Amino acid sequence: MMKLLAVALRTIAGAVPGLVRDLAGLCGVGLVSYGAWLIYPPAGFIIGGILLIVGTLLIALGNRAAG
Repeated sequence: MMKLLAVALRTIAGAVPGLVRDLAGLCGVGLVSYGAWLIYPPAGFIIGGILLIVGTLLIALGNRAAG
């Protein structure tokens, strides 16, 4: 039982840096979108959509190059 717990904790600890990085990226997208929204409300949605599309494309290109 202790070995299973140790393996689970190692797995979780290995995933934390990636989750923190992704969360920081999403927070950044949200803050940029909110800032644009404060200037002109429709711009917040446009900028948020563009940033998410660019992020998705970068992830897809990175996965394609790695695999």
